[in-house]
Amino acid sequence: MRIFIAVDVSTGALAKLQNEIMSVAGWNPKDIKPVEPQNFHFTLIFLGEKNDSDIDNVKAKLAQVQFEPFTIIYTGVGAFPKPSSARVVWIGVDQVGGQKLMALADDVVAKMAELGFSADKPFSPHMTILRARCRPVKIGDVPVKYEDRTFGSDVVDKLHLKKSDLTPAGPVYSNIYTVEAKK
Repeated sequence: MRIFIAVDVSTGALAKLQNEIMSVAGWNPKDIKPVEPQNFHFTLIFLGEKNDSDIDNVKAKLAQVQFEPFTIIYTGVGAFPKPSSARVVWIGVDQVGGQKLMALADDVVAKMAELGFSADKPFSPHMTILRARCRPVKIGDVPVKYEDRTFGSDVVDKLHLKKSDLTPAGPVYSNIYTVEAKK
């Protein structure tokens, strides 16, 4: 089973933002695909294909993660690998929320390291909202237009172990274990 650890997102305003960015950038929907709003999340660590025993161990380590609820404010737009050749368009978070999200990710990654798992890349507090379909796209001055705008907020109060089922229509994510913040 393909698994990863993530924080879910509930803000509907981000779906409207996808359409706005596509319009501002002048993209053809054949070139870029919006992430389905039900799939919005922050991946803290991708663990890959794991067996049931590994999953039980991951659940046990996740149960040890303790955090208090915190707020993140969505702000800024960027692209990977770069704006002139984007495969992914993402939305960022405010500095304070981003630092708390990074601290949570660091804690989760440390717990997973105890099981011998490692992150393939350092955590960066961003959420993918659009993906290039076949070839990279140019996003032009979209990051500049959106650098000082905020797009809503969320309270991070749950951490999820998720499974990813890949389908022809796109990935389907399901929560298989949840850790709630200490209130």
